Amino acid sequence: MQDKRNLNLVSTEVAGLWDTYMNDSLATCTLKHFLNTLHDEEIRHILQRALDISNGHIQAITEKFNQEGLPIPKGFGEDDIDMKAPKLFTDPFFLFYLISITQIGMNNYSVILNHISRADIRDFFSTCIQEYIELFNLTVDALQQQGLYIKSPRVDIVKDIDFIDKQDFFSAGWFGKERNILAREITGVFANLRLNIISGALATGFSQVAHSKKLSDYLFRGRDLAWKKVKTLSQFLIDEHIPIPATSDSFVTDSTIAPFSDKLMLYHILVVLQIGLIQEGNSFANSLRHDLQAYFSGSMMETAKYTEDALDILIENKWMEQPPQVIEHRELVNA
Repeated sequence: MQDKRNLNLVSTEVAGLWDTYMNDSLATCTLKHFLNTLHDEEIRHILQRALDISNGHIQAITEKFNQEGLPIPKGFGEDDIDMKAPKLFTDPFFLFYLISITQIGMNNYSVILNHISRADIRDFFSTCIQEYIELFNLTVDALQQQGLYIKSPRVDIVKDIDFIDKQDFFSAGWFGKERNILAREITGVFANLRLNIISGALATGFSQVAHSKKLSDYLFRGRDLAWKKVKTLSQFLIDEHIPIPATSDSFVTDSTIAPFSDKLMLYHILVVLQIGLIQEGNSFANSLRHDLQAYFSGSMMETAKYTEDALDILIENKWMEQPPQVIEHRELVNA
């Protein structure tokens, strides 16, 4: 009888492991340079912990793929990083970057875990979630200790229990109709606002060091798109007389020497865009005001178009590694 614990990997498991390998190989390059240019020794242990986690994932997935006879992704490595390049981002950015990375990880690992049957793969992704929860908490604590954490706005909440009895509750924001914004809607606005502050800084830094002018122009477009979103999302809060979360740090130095390859920087932006689409989709689903729904719907279309342009550049330069795909049996016969 076949050992049920050692069944062949199914499509979801292969895809989850492959994507995790790619993202962690990207993270190791990024974190190595961050550690090499870090000034604040108080946060070194957090960056090192993040690097150790990514290296551990790569080792575990390599062993799994070798056991299954699957090819190891090329991913990113020493050719994609210049350890001699000067500091491109400020120390506080490193922590805000980790916040975004851990949020992406916790979300992705949870989604993957929902569709996995094999016990050892479930154990792997369960461990990944726990590691990223730990890293998230370490990072938030460090930002709070330094007085840098971008907090969600504090608002007064109505204390009485009530029930919705008018349809115009949902049409608020159109034709002059208004109602106070819901706490869940503030959550969506804030989450996208914070992500665009970080992604805008990432695009700014990458755009000023990219080797290719075409890539540089593309990344500057990304910076402008991110700040456009920040401005619009901030206005939603201003209109409700809610404080705007902000940071006084620009996050980017004046270096013009690239610490990473163009391929790595573009792929990195693509990863951020993918989580942006997921976050905007969640915010759309949790918004009951039509003006917010209209914004998130339009914003997703803008993000999707910008993402498509990134894919075009990756394919044009032969930088896009093909994810695992099913065998076309007709081609086997014709070979």
